[in-house]
Amino acid sequence: MFKTTVAAVAAAVLLSPAAFAEGGKMVTLSHDYDAALVSSDTGASVLLAELERAAKRTCTSRIPGTGGQYMDAACADALLVAAVKQIHETHTAAGL
Repeated sequence: MFKTTVAAVAAAVLLSPAAFAEGGKMVTLSHDYDAALVSSDTGASVLLAELERAAKRTCTSRIPGTGGQYMDAACADALLVAAVKQIHETHTAAGL
């Protein structure tokens, strides 16, 4: 199941549907990656970790005044799920 799900992550460019970050700001995730990574479980794990980091980075905002950062976990989760779904749909349509 894991390899099948991550096999969907083999598209050349990922543009997931928008999610909401802090304050209702719409965000999208675009991530370039090597499609060869999904040919193995190890590569798929690496790619999934890259997507997680990219989603968290996209949904992180600076807190004014304190200089700290806030990561909206719901936003990051929504981007990651949408990205995997989109890639899965792309590969299903292509017969891969």
